Amino acid sequence: MFGANHYVPILRWKPAERGALKELRDEDRGRITPLIEIPRKLFEAPQNKDTEGQTPVVDQIPFEETEGQRPDPGQVLFKVAKGLLDAWRYDPFFVDLCHVDGQIPQIRGTKHTLIHIAQEARRLKLKLIPVTGLSRKRKYQIAVSHVAAADGRGACVRVFPDDVLRPTFAHDLTSLLRNLSLKVADVDLLLDCQDFDSEKPSYETLLNRIPRLEEWRTFTLASGAFPQDLQRFERGIHKIERHDWLTWQRLALGEVGLRKPSFSDYTVQYGRYVEPPDFCNPSASIRYTLAEHWLIMRGEGILNEGGPGCAQYPASATLWCESNDFYGPDFSYGDRYISRMSDGADTDGNPATWIRAGINHHMTVVSRQIASLPSSLGIDAPRRANSRYLHSQPIRHRSKRGA
Repeated sequence: MFGANHYVPILRWKPAERGALKELRDEDRGRITPLIEIPRKLFEAPQNKDTEGQTPVVDQIPFEETEGQRPDPGQVLFKVAKGLLDAWRYDPFFVDLCHVDGQIPQIRGTKHTLIHIAQEARRLKLKLIPVTGLSRKRKYQIAVSHVAAADGRGACVRVFPDDVLRPTFAHDLTSLLRNLSLKVADVDLLLDCQDFDSEKPSYETLLNRIPRLEEWRTFTLASGAFPQDLQRFERGIHKIERHDWLTWQRLALGEVGLRKPSFSDYTVQYGRYVEPPDFCNPSASIRYTLAEHWLIMRGEGILNEGGPGCAQYPASATLWCESNDFYGPDFSYGDRYISRMSDGADTDGNPATWIRAGINHHMTVVSRQIASLPSSLGIDAPRRANSRYLHSQPIRHRSKRGA
């Protein structure tokens, strides 16, 4: 399916992530297979405002239901499938219902949520690949087996370091495949280290414990080094090292005699998902990916009394476009958005639109970094993008406002 020259971004299915995925260029999409997580918030009752008049920052799919009324799960999954068609068209993608497994009632009382969304995807001719793991409930595993048999695209098995370090790991993995009626060659194995921690066992230690490493259809290593939130950062510009990318790169380019994994991360989000509160006061911040670092331009809370609110965004964009770290408006949709905001757009944007720009820029950077790696890493080499699009040193761009 794909080799080490490939990228598997893990995305929680919200408007910002959907928009970021949709706006990727074709040259970058060819090196990407996203893993989509369906958040539980999509199935909760819509809310408009709290008692203080604040607007919720949690993205929900719009429904006809009134405030306080839960949407129909079947309708939610139908809209998710339609959104996947709009954003990703007919390319393969992974879907993981780990956040809603056992939390959402079966559709019409009999149909598992995974079977239902797979049927909706099948009707739209989408290439959905179900994701499971060693600790999923029995009904979930039966649903994965059903979907894999119906679609013939196998499944993705997502394991974590605690799974791999258990003495029974090899046996547990073999038993799972037997229950799914799948062979090793039909399975995409994803080792998810979640939040990056240099104190955890090394990647090499974990890889050495994986049975039949060379035989899995694909093998992907995921982790996320982006911080949980930006509260510990003062207002201003901050630099954070991309430990997840740098550690994977050393492994992929090293001389260790192990199979080279594909790269996976959580883009500019934290590696462990925690449902955000419905109402909060997010800062007007920009998250921007460079070759080895993230740059964070943190503002104040957009709901601060007497504060500038979302008007901070265009001002920050103007400063960003003057920076030598800006890649230029032609690099990605996200960069074009930043440039347009710096030139005096009609709107200031909001946290969701700026996260969308940051995720789109990040996925573009990673796709082109992977394209620039040696072709010996995997079978994606013929699809490598022209290396002139990967700027190890960003192009200096000066906005009209700053001219």
